[in-house]
Amino acid sequence: MKTGKEEGLFQRGAGIVKPLGALLLIVLLVTGAFALHDYLGSFYYLVKVEGQVTGAVKDITEVAEFVEELNENREKEYGMEVEYVEKISSEMVQDVSLEDKTEEVKKKLQDSLTYKTQAYQIVLNGKEIFTVHDEEEFNRVVDLIKNQYKDEDQNIVDIYIEDDIDCQTVMASPHSIISAEEVVNHLMAGRNSRQVYYVSRGDSLWSIAEEKRVSVSELREANPQLDGENLQEGEEVNLTVQEDLLNVVVVEEVTREEKISFDTEYSYDSSMWNTQSKEAKPGEYGLKEVTYKITSKNGEEIEKEIVGEKVVKEPVTREVVKGTATPNASGMIGTGRFVWPAASGRVSSYFGPRGGGFHSGIDIASSRGTPIYAADSGVVTFSGYRGAYGRLVIIDHGNGYSTYYAHNNSNLVSSGQRVSQGQTIATMGASGNATGSHLHFEIRRNGSPVNPMGHYRRR
Repeated sequence: MKTGKEEGLFQRGAGIVKPLGALLLIVLLVTGAFALHDYLGSFYYLVKVEGQVTGAVKDITEVAEFVEELNENREKEYGMEVEYVEKISSEMVQDVSLEDKTEEVKKKLQDSLTYKTQAYQIVLNGKEIFTVHDEEEFNRVVDLIKNQYKDEDQNIVDIYIEDDIDCQTVMASPHSIISAEEVVNHLMAGRNSRQVYYVSRGDSLWSIAEEKRVSVSELREANPQLDGENLQEGEEVNLTVQEDLLNVVVVEEVTREEKISFDTEYSYDSSMWNTQSKEAKPGEYGLKEVTYKITSKNGEEIEKEIVGEKVVKEPVTREVVKGTATPNASGMIGTGRFVWPAASGRVSSYFGPRGGGFHSGIDIASSRGTPIYAADSGVVTFSGYRGAYGRLVIIDHGNGYSTYYAHNNSNLVSSGQRVSQGQTIATMGASGNATGSHLHFEIRRNGSPVNPMGHYRRR
């Protein structure tokens, strides 16, 4: 067997290489150089793929044209320029035992050749993730991600990807190339991460689900061993948590209207008791426009900064007049010993815990219109209607004590009036939160309720 120099069908370089021109040149040179030997015996070309012989052929030009045709068919199939990856070479030999296996060689080439194209590999935080066709498609990926966070109703100042995202040129299989939309869908979907939560006292599947932002059904599915009603402290709960693959930061400016609090100015009147006050002029809230720069990451606010304020309406100061006169100065200080506050009746409810709450006085039940007496001398600081108390009289006794008379049918004294111990100040009724005619009576010391049953004497 005589052999000739092994020749590559083409020399591969950067980019897509078209082999046919180089191959024909080689064929012409070989044909001219060996024409003289045709009469000496049977000359064949051994076609090799990555150094492995696939068969012998008589006409290497036919094989080269077939390889070029395969390349063109693949380009039509993929819609892009491609090149085969394997190294194809040929070696001329003279061997009478060889047969022309052109069709068999073509079949092997068709089955064994793989193709790649120039593409762009997306690299996220140093990790290669997806492959797109070209740089324009990579830029579309970035734009589509940002568009996910755009809103026509928002004043967006900036949108940027916090992570390091870039692309690099690679030779890739056409099958690995995906569209910008597919890349964005993968990135925005995130990934599932497994975590373990240790049960604390008072935890339930519902409280854990709310805290970890998963559904109770997902927790049950991941933890069939748990009893959701009776979790034990220290038990492990498996969590599948969605983690973001990409961190997108949105900076927007938002302008909101907000109230401006008003101030209160006080003046003093010696003709009023020190337990009295009155509003001379009501306050009014002002109004301002506040512009915030709000920074959010993946849709959650992480920073809020005031960048501007504009006052739309100034607040109006509230004016309050407070009394300075004291009951003691007028000889109206109480004795500290209290008389029974009703002309008749029985105690229907005592001071202390009641119905899951706390009863701050005693209830004295009697018929409507029963006279109510001042339990001690003092000054009336309130006479009017007050919520659940209904019609209410409050007397300040000037020694740290005050008394409350509630649910009245009528009040017979007015605020600021001096009263004497035993004076009739109201009549019994059922105003406010009351189910029947009675007097709710409180004694307070320095503002705190005390048990009236230990502070009175009968007249």
